[in-house]
Amino acid sequence: MAMPIAPLPFLADWMKVVRDKVNLDGIETRSKRPIRLLAAGPWAGELIAVLEEGRMSAEPVIRPWDSTGQAPPHDAALRGVFFAASAATDSEPDIARCVALGVPVFVLDRTASTTARIDKPGDGTAGRYSVTTLDAHELLKFFVPDVVDACGDNDVALACALPVFRPTVAAKLTVDCALLSLKIAGASALADHVPILGIVLGGIASAGDTIAITALQMNMLMHIAAAYGRRPDAARLVELLPVVGGGYAWRALARELSGFIPVAGIAVKAAIAYAGTLIVGQAAAYFYETGTPMGSEKTSAAYREAVDRAKKLMLDIAGRIRPKQDARN
Repeated sequence: MAMPIAPLPFLADWMKVVRDKVNLDGIETRSKRPIRLLAAGPWAGELIAVLEEGRMSAEPVIRPWDSTGQAPPHDAALRGVFFAASAATDSEPDIARCVALGVPVFVLDRTASTTARIDKPGDGTAGRYSVTTLDAHELLKFFVPDVVDACGDNDVALACALPVFRPTVAAKLTVDCALLSLKIAGASALADHVPILGIVLGGIASAGDTIAITALQMNMLMHIAAAYGRRPDAARLVELLPVVGGGYAWRALARELSGFIPVAGIAVKAAIAYAGTLIVGQAAAYFYETGTPMGSEKTSAAYREAVDRAKKLMLDIAGRIRPKQDARN
């Protein structure tokens, strides 16, 4: 798929949306929030080494804790405890002391034959995970996403400090923004086939939902940049313009989704907003992860994935609309 670059004059429109709708100072503050995690258990040091590889912060984020000793300070910065369990010892008393801290406790077992989540922890409860090998690839399957969820609004600060968490945080920011975009587009009364994504079509229409979605996407992009250790400022817009600007055939996306199933235009608009936002976020994350824009093969794969996910959403929306229509008839 070709990737034409959006005309540079439209950078002024981007800048205006950022200036009026995006709190850059707030995003930077979020990326610098204090965050602390603890690691206990027989092989806690090995786990810390994997998770803190490439750490960008001056101070460690994950600190070792002897769970048999004095309880550490507990404040808003403490978001969880990792317990590296050993099948050779009875770890339950130590895990209970971790649970007493009142934060999520992630118990890992690396003796299992499969990588899995047995259950997810909550505040003051333990969740259990198995990993076949202690490496980032296996931890990214279940453990890392659940840690990101446990960190809440400290997720960007976590990613900024520890690179292993960045792809997961970027994906979470993208999906959250896509769902918000879907809701705004779905609630809009604009006519069918009006371009939804002003950010990539090269201009910002006067319609309220277009401006709102554009602002959401810009906010998402600045958060993704912050998660990858970049300062959220005007320089990021210049950096991202050729990455996400105008290169993903949005009108073709609209035509494909419009012809998929005969549902109300509201569902089509919502699906376009959702799919488009997914691709914008994925393109930005790929750029920061690799240092290069997506090539045509990656772009096509991202496009197809977004379309497929949007179609599933459309079917779900259609399934909810029809029973209501039938009930009124």
